[in-house]
Amino acid sequence: MTRTVSVVPAVPATPYSDLLAEQPLVIVSDVIRATTTAATAVARGNRCIPVGSVEAARVEAAKHVDPVLAGEQGGDPVEGFDLGNSPAAVDNLRERTIILLSSSGTPVLTAARAVDDVLVACLRNVTATVDFAARSAKNVVFLAACTRGEFRDEDRLLGGWIVRRLLEHAYEPADALTEETAEAWGTAPPEAMLASASVAFLERNGHTDDLDFILNRIDDLPYAIRMADGELEKNGSAP
Repeated sequence: MTRTVSVVPAVPATPYSDLLAEQPLVIVSDVIRATTTAATAVARGNRCIPVGSVEAARVEAAKHVDPVLAGEQGGDPVEGFDLGNSPAAVDNLRERTIILLSSSGTPVLTAARAVDDVLVACLRNVTATVDFAARSAKNVVFLAACTRGEFRDEDRLLGGWIVRRLLEHAYEPADALTEETAEAWGTAPPEAMLASASVAFLERNGHTDDLDFILNRIDDLPYAIRMADGELEKNGSAP
């Protein structure tokens, strides 16, 4: 049976019920910064629970002892939160429960919970994510969080890397956008994302520590990160 991979830019109008109806394996990307922050939290031995709204974050926080509220809305800090949506900051935490909220990435993660297999991907765990997906019998949907409706270069880059490698595992591109993403970005270096509006935002707002963190940690995590009961965990066996 031919397996397909598709790149889907996730915007508010994305028809998730149709897109996910056949239970594909979903890979969620928001390189700058939610999925990098989430992967880093898990890598440091923290619990990480992504949520889709400020209200949901506060409700979830009430269930835990001494949780850390981390995130942003519209790029701005959230009143009463402990941290921003910062992989560099989260890298300093150990064995905490982190409730993570972002404008783009975590709403996509919560929407993707409609399927059984959801992976969180960033530049830190490309190989492990591809290996996990390739062991499954499922079609793959690379679901890229869009910021202000834009499919940004950092997620095109990650999508290109992942799609190119899945094609080497006998996957077929599902459409022209997927094929174009692999061709344009599949062998691009990390620095190819530096023209992104997201990079400009980080530089303009004094978050170059996060940009440096992302650029200097390429494929350094040897495990996929999977959603299980609303929480993120290392590895998991492929279905």
